[in-house]
Amino acid sequence: MATIGTFTSTGNGFSGAIKTLNLNVKAKLIRVENPSDKGPHFRIYSGNVDYA
Repeated sequence: MATIGTFTSTGNGFSGAIKTLNLNVKAKLIRVENPSDKGPHFRIYSGNVDYA
């Protein structure tokens, strides 16, 4: 299986990079404060863009 991202743990989520054929960005995974049962527990941001 191919690896498309590498991340390290930070205080409130993860920080790293995502690299695919069409995407090469630095990204942050930020923990959602009060997730619903079926909602995401993290949001993915690259600058001001929300990928989640």
